[in-house]
Formats: sequence, structure tokens, C-alpha cells
Amino acid sequence: MSEANLLDRLVIRHPAKYSDALLPVFFKALEGYEKILDPFAGTGKLRLIRPDAFLLEIEPEWAAISGATVGDALAVPWEDGTFDAVCTSPTYGNRMADHFTDHQKDKNYTRNTYRHALGRPLTKNNSGGVQWGDKYREFHEKAWIEVWRVLRPGGKFVLNVSDHIRKGAVQEVTKWHKETTEKIGFVFVENIEVKTQRQRQGRNGEKRVNCENVMIFSKPDNTALTRKRSVAAVEHLVIIFIGGRHENSYSF
Repeated sequence: MSEANLLDRLVIRHPAKYSDALLPVFFKALEGYEKILDPFAGTGKLRLIRPDAFLLEIEPEWAAISGATVGDALAVPWEDGTFDAVCTSPTYGNRMADHFTDHQKDKNYTRNTYRHALGRPLTKNNSGGVQWGDKYREFHEKAWIEVWRVLRPGGKFVLNVSDHIRKGAVQEVTKWHKETTEKIGFVFVENIEVKTQRQRQGRNGEKRVNCENVMIFSKPDNTALTRKRSVAAVEHLVIIFIGGRHENSYSF
């Protein structure tokens, strides 16, 4: 698909497409890596810089924009070690996860949430309906374990996240993602701060954080270590499910 055609199709509403300022950072980080996956693809904007990228998107309407595979980031439909790099941006657990409907029809509400943009309830396992908290953290830990599984040893993980402000306090979303990803076994390489335009709607409209973060990790190129950590990751998930922690924790 040409860039012009893809841009034409991006007019279909999505509340959180990649900011243009992020694309050069992604492009540089992915140089030299051939087979690339975005498991939270949204409208597939990654293909503006990597037309050959593999895309996975849970909502059919958004997947159709770029021809992404419709599927779940908690159960990536590719074999172990398939990809050379993964580049993605999950939801941030902010108020864009709100899913209530406008109850006072006489008011002119401005909504920019996943639920309102899609125009219907979100599909099960769409983290766009999950606020920052235990469910958010459990969901994304499982998602990053899936990234570990499908990424080859020596591969690169490019993760775009952002903190947000709730009740006047910064929520340290980036720090949590970094620590969790390292716990799974990834090696942190660097963090690149990228200033992007921030949304100004909502209660904390004048108190936004001033940048997004692009964290770069590598998966160790050590077969024995990789196998050991993959087994540990699976055992951890078994504990989560068998232990009954947050029953139905992935049913949103």
C-alpha cells in the first residue's frame, strides 16, 4: 500500500494514533531489523516507515484501515522467535479508557476515548477500556511475555509509553513498564524522550506530562538463558491463573 493511500484511509477515527514526531525515532531504532511486529497496531501507522511490518489489531474496524491481522496481543498468532523486532505502543491507562456514555444530552461533551471513537463497546481483551491499576498491569505483563515469546534471541523491543496525571499526581506508567519488561528478561538499552502534542481535554487538561518515552530493549542472544526465562515466564502465568488472582482478569 502506498503512503498516499494509507494516509487517505487514516481519516477513520482512532483516538491515539502514533504522533508524527515518534516515527523518525522508530525508523532509526528499527534500521537493520527485517521482520517487525506491532501487536497493538491501531490504524497501522507504523507502515508509513516500515511498509512490510506485520500488524496485529484487536478491533476489526481499525485493522481494516491497514490490512492488519485481527487478533489478540495476549495470544499472538505467530510461532516462537518469529520476529527480529517488535515496535509498539500500548494504551497508557489514562482517561481515554473511560467507556461511559453521555448521559446529559443537552450538554456538548468532548470525548476522545477508545469507546467513543469506535462507536460501540470494545472487544474483550482490548486494553483501551482498562484504567491504570492492577488489571492494567496484569494485562500488559502478559502482553510483554508474548512479545518475549515471538521475538528471536538478539531481537529488539521498541516500546512507546507515557506517564499521565490523575488527581494532580503523575502516574509512573513508564517506570512500571521498564521494570516489568526487565523482570521478564529483556535488557534495557536506552530511553528516548520525545516531545509530542498533548491532548488538553479533561480535568487535568493544563497539567499534562511534557513528553512520551520510547524505550529500547534487547532480548539476550543466549539460547540457554532465553529458554530458562521463557519457562519462568510461562510458570509465572500458570501461577496467575491457577492461583485465582483477579478471576477473569483479562475479560473487560
